[in-house]
Amino acid sequence: MCQFDPVEIELWRNVPFVKDRLANQEDMDFGSAVFMAEPNGEEHIPLEIDIPKLAYHIDQDTKEKSKVVIIQGEQVGDKKVLGIRYLNGGCGACLLFDLEFIAY
Repeated sequence: MCQFDPVEIELWRNVPFVKDRLANQEDMDFGSAVFMAEPNGEEHIPLEIDIPKLAYHIDQDTKEKSKVVIIQGEQVGDKKVLGIRYLNGGCGACLLFDLEFIAY
């Protein structure tokens, strides 16, 4: 599991991210990605998404919302998978429908 420091809300635009390409090990090591393509036969392509982007991650079980910064996006087969950093620290991966974008 990745370990990221908390992000100050005023500085969310300054977090490292990966855009317009697939993430690699260097991105993971640097903290600009939370996952990378695994060779499992499914096609991986970069998502066309404006990042970094502020959003709410919505827990599908509890419906609890947590502010996150989207730092990567990839299409994996028919799924749109996004790498996110929680503002209170930590990271995760989720599907596009798990997010509610915040206009800024």
